[in-house]
Amino acid sequence: MTLTGAPLVVILAVVAVGCFALVVAGWPRPSRRGAAMGVRAAQVLVLNVLVVALFGTLLNDQYLFYASWSDLLGARSTQVQEHHGGSQQDVAGATVAGPGLADIVEPVTLPALPDPGVRLQTYTVRDRASGSTGQVLVYLPVGYDPTSRRTYPVIEGLHGFPGHPRSFVNLNFLSAADQLTAEHRLAPSIFVMPMIDTPPSLDTECVDGPPGQPQTDTWLSTVVPDWVVRHFRAQTARTSWAAVGYSYGAWCAASLAMRHTDVFGGAIVLQGYFRPDFSTAYDPLTPESKAGYDLVHLARTAPPPTAMWVLTSHEDPLSYATTSQFLAAARKPLDVTAVVLAHGGHRTAVFTPYVPTALGWLGRTLPGFHA
Repeated sequence: MTLTGAPLVVILAVVAVGCFALVVAGWPRPSRRGAAMGVRAAQVLVLNVLVVALFGTLLNDQYLFYASWSDLLGARSTQVQEHHGGSQQDVAGATVAGPGLADIVEPVTLPALPDPGVRLQTYTVRDRASGSTGQVLVYLPVGYDPTSRRTYPVIEGLHGFPGHPRSFVNLNFLSAADQLTAEHRLAPSIFVMPMIDTPPSLDTECVDGPPGQPQTDTWLSTVVPDWVVRHFRAQTARTSWAAVGYSYGAWCAASLAMRHTDVFGGAIVLQGYFRPDFSTAYDPLTPESKAGYDLVHLARTAPPPTAMWVLTSHEDPLSYATTSQFLAAARKPLDVTAVVLAHGGHRTAVFTPYVPTALGWLGRTLPGFHA
C-alpha cells in the first residue's frame, strides 16, 4: 500500500472510528478495576495515535511532504533512493506506437563535419515547417569516423532557462560521459545539445503552441532527431536514444521521453518538474491541451514504457512538489529510479555531483547504452 492516496486514509479512518466506538461502549470490560483502567488508557492512546496518523496522512496527501514509505522512513537520511513502477525488461521489450526513427533513410555519404577532427561541432539547424532556426552543438565520441559504418546511441542534452546549449557543455555532463566510456560503463555516445527556445528569451515550456506560435515539442522530438540521423552515424532504436536535462531542460527531457516513446527510451531528470510551469508572459495552451502535458496524470493513468532517473530535493521549491506527485503516481511499465535529497535548493551545485551516477544508470539500463 502506498503512502499517498485514498486506501491508506480509508483504512486509518475506519480503524479510528472502530477504536472510538470501543472506547464509548466501554468494551472489553475486565473484572478487575486496575485492569479496566489499563485497557481504557491503552485504547485512548491508540485512538490518539490513529487520529494523528489520519490527519498526518491527509496533510501529506495535500502537501506531499513525503512521496513514499521509503522517503518517510529515510527522513533522517541525507538522501533516499527509491524505485517505482516497472523494470528494465518492461522498457526494453515494449512495442510502442509511432513512426520512430527507423524509417529515416540515412544517406550513404554523410554531410561533411564543419570542423573535421574536432569533437565539439557547431551547427545552425533550420526547421522547414516553421521556418525557425536554432543552434545545435554536437559532441562526438572518441574515434568517431563519418566514413565508418559504426553507429552510436544518442543523448539529447537540454539546458536550463534562461540558457544556451553552451550552458550544458560548461557543466560536467561531457566529462562524466568520457570518464564512464573510458571505464566501459557507458557506450560511446553522440551528445546532441540543441537550443531549446527560439527566441532564447521565450519560455515555451517545450510545448507546441497554436499555429503561428513556437512548436518546441516538435522541434525537439522530431526535427532535431531527424536531422541527427541524416547527419551522423546514429542508431535509430528507441532504446538507443535518451533525453537528459537539468531544471527546465529536465522538464523538457521528461516530457519528450514520456510523450514520444517511439523516439526516446528514457530520460535523466535532474531537479526538473512534471507539469509545465508557464510564466505570466506566455501560456499558449488551453486547459484541454495542457492536460496532455500533465506527466503526473500520464504516469497514473497511461504509464509509458519509459526508463527514468530522477533527482529532487525536499528543499527545492521548483522541483519537489510535482516530482513527489509523479513518484507517488508512477506505475508499471514506467520504470523510475529516484534519488530524493533531504537538503539542497534549486542550483547546479546540487545536481552536478550526481551526473556520473545518472549516466552510469543509463549505461546499465537502456540496451543501446550498454558498454
